[in-house]
Amino acid sequence: MVSTIVKIYFIAVHTSIAGLLWGLDTGSIGAVTQMAQFDESIGRLSTGTLGIYVSCILLSASISSLSSGYVADFLSRKYAILTGGLIFALGAVLSASATTTPMLFCARLITGVGQGQSISVVTIYLCELAPHRIRGTVATMLQMLITVGIAAGFFIAYGSSRLHGSLAWRIPFIVEAAYGIILAFGMLFVPHSPRWLVQRGRFDEAKSVLQTYRHSADVEEELLGIRGRLEEESTQQASFSELFVKRYIRRSILGIFIMAFMMLCGIDAVLYYAPILFSQAGFSSQRASFLASGVSGIVNLLCTIPAQLWMDKWGRKFPLVGGGIAMTLCYLGIGTLYAIYGEKANGEVHINGKAPQWAVIALIYICIGNFAWSWAVVFKIYACEIMPTRLRAKACALQQLANWLVNFAVTLTAPMFLRASPSGPYFLFCSAAFFVSVVCYLFMPETKEKSLEEIEELFEKKMKSSESHLDTKL
Repeated sequence: MVSTIVKIYFIAVHTSIAGLLWGLDTGSIGAVTQMAQFDESIGRLSTGTLGIYVSCILLSASISSLSSGYVADFLSRKYAILTGGLIFALGAVLSASATTTPMLFCARLITGVGQGQSISVVTIYLCELAPHRIRGTVATMLQMLITVGIAAGFFIAYGSSRLHGSLAWRIPFIVEAAYGIILAFGMLFVPHSPRWLVQRGRFDEAKSVLQTYRHSADVEEELLGIRGRLEEESTQQASFSELFVKRYIRRSILGIFIMAFMMLCGIDAVLYYAPILFSQAGFSSQRASFLASGVSGIVNLLCTIPAQLWMDKWGRKFPLVGGGIAMTLCYLGIGTLYAIYGEKANGEVHINGKAPQWAVIALIYICIGNFAWSWAVVFKIYACEIMPTRLRAKACALQQLANWLVNFAVTLTAPMFLRASPSGPYFLFCSAAFFVSVVCYLFMPETKEKSLEEIEELFEKKMKSSESHLDTKL
C-alpha cells in the first residue's frame, strides 16, 4: 500500500508540471529567437522587438496572477491550476502554428495568462496540502520542475536547431503544448486543498482528505486547528485591501518585497538571454552558445537538488542570506571583469582575453547555481506560508504580480542594457542581491518546522510585542 507521504510527493510532482512549463519556455525561447530557421520563417527581430517579445509573457502572466487569487478562492486551487494548464496549452499551440510576428505576440500573451494562473496557485496548494514536517521539501518540487524544464528547454532547442525548415523552432512549442494538456488532465484526479474545503464549510470532505494524506492521529487536531484559525480570523470575504490593515501589513509588504526584488537580481535575464551572454563571453558560434546555455540549465538543476533534500533542515533564513551574498560576489566579479576587459565593437559587447572570458563563464555558472539552491526555492515558499489561510490566495496573487512586473521590466530592457554597457547590468544585479540579503537578515523570522497555524501565531506575537514595546516607550 502506498504511504501517505509518497502520495503527497506524487501530487507535488504532477501539480509542479506548471513549473516545468515555465522552465521549458524560459530555457527554449532565447535559443528559438536566435535560430537561423526562425529568421527565415518570421524575420530577424531587432533588439527592442526581441525584448518585447520575450518579456510580454510576463506582462500577461502578471495580470493573470492578480486574478488568480479570486479564481483559486472561487473555483478552488485544483481547478485554478487545471484551467491555467489548458490556457497555456492553447497559447503554445498558437505559437507552434504562427506564421507572422503579430501572431507570435498574441500567442505568447495567451501563454502568459495560463502561466500566471497555474503557477501562482501551485505553491498555495502544496503548502496547504502537505504536513508541516515536509512542507518545505514538497513545495520545492515546483522549483525542481522549473529547473528540469529550463535544462530540457535548452537541449530541446539545441537538438531541434539541427533540423531544416520552420519545424526546428516550432518543436519546443509543441512540447510545451503537450505538457500543458497533461497537467490539465491530471488535475482531475488530485484532491482539493483541505484548508480551502474548510474555508468553504465542507468539513466532511476536508476530514476525508486529511485522513487520506495524514497519519490518523493527527487528523482531528489539524482539522480543529484549521477551523479555529479561520473562525478567529473572520467570516468576511477576503479582499486585497485587508492585506494592508495593521494586523497583516508587515508580512504583506515583506512578501511583496522579497518576491519583487528576487527578480531584480536578473536571474531570468541571464537564463532567457543565455545564448547572448555566452556569445559575448567568447562562444562565437550559434551551436557553441546554445550548448553553453544548456550547461547552465544542468547547473541550475543539479544545484536545486540539495535544497530539495535539506530545505526543512536548513530552514529559510540561512539559504536566503547565504545565497544572496554568494550571488552578490559573483555579479561583482563579472561586472569588474567587463569593466576592465570589456569593449564594444560594431554595436556588440565582447570581453578580451581567454582568462577573463573563462572567468566570466565560470562566474555565470556559479551565480546560477547559488540562485538555484537558495532564492529560487525559498522565496516562494516563505512568502506563501507567512500569510493566513483566508488571505493566502490573494496575497500570493499580489506577490506574483510584483514578481512578474519587475521581471518584465528587467527582461524587456536586458537585451538593450547588455549591448549598451559591458558592466552596468551586473553592477545593478549585484546591488539588488546585496540589498535583499541585508533585508532578509534583519527582518525575516524563521519558520522552519512550524505549521501554517503556528506561523500565524508567530507573527501575531511579534506584532503584539512590537506594540507593547512602543507603548512602554511612550
